[in-house]
Amino acid sequence: MHISKGGHIPIYYQLKQVIISKIKSGELKENQQIPTEDEFCRMYNISKAPVRQALQELEAENYIYKIRGKGSFVSSNYIKQPMAKLQSFTKDILSIGHRPGAKLISRSIIPADYEVAEALNIEEGERVLQGVRLRFIDDEIYSLNYSYFSINRVPEIEQMDLSVLSIYEAIENELNCEIVRAIQTLEATATPPDISKIINRQIGSPLLLMNRVTFIRKDLKEMPFEYVKVYFMPDKYKCEVQLSKY
Repeated sequence: MHISKGGHIPIYYQLKQVIISKIKSGELKENQQIPTEDEFCRMYNISKAPVRQALQELEAENYIYKIRGKGSFVSSNYIKQPMAKLQSFTKDILSIGHRPGAKLISRSIIPADYEVAEALNIEEGERVLQGVRLRFIDDEIYSLNYSYFSINRVPEIEQMDLSVLSIYEAIENELNCEIVRAIQTLEATATPPDISKIINRQIGSPLLLMNRVTFIRKDLKEMPFEYVKVYFMPDKYKCEVQLSKY
């Protein structure tokens, strides 16, 4: 691709778009090393300043990452999810052309601890269904999900198959419940010892933790039904929030 030096578009921006285009087309593949600053200068006959600015912005936007003493590499694919839209993981991933997957780690009936009881607005010690699942995108680990469902609110949940690809679709289609809204938070956290082996990450390495309470409508009543803790791989997840002035 040609970079114009006499137009109104900054050189660094043109180079940045060239690199993004090559990443999206697959010419530059995941974890592949990209040219050095000097090589970009020679390839496009430009100075170092715009090259350095382009690479800095690409790193800030998670298109590339740097390894000290080795160079810059193409980041792993991450999935951008709009924070204001409540949609099943399966639909999200299929809509952008990737292959979703799930593996059920465990399924058990347990007494709700304080955290779960407060989130679901139930009594501490009340029976809840806990499901622990790994989610995959194109056979790579994307997240580890701990889900807690109120059995008293919807007794049929006790018999539901949690190994299905989309739990949300199963809840709506099989249990005759409408999922209406959710409240969630997202924060940085460190990999705890009890899950490090499950997700193949070192203890203490960075993760993103999402806590969500999902509300359903049943018999014309709206109520919290699911509390889920999701540990996302930080190089696979990116959230998007649209803000309005008014």
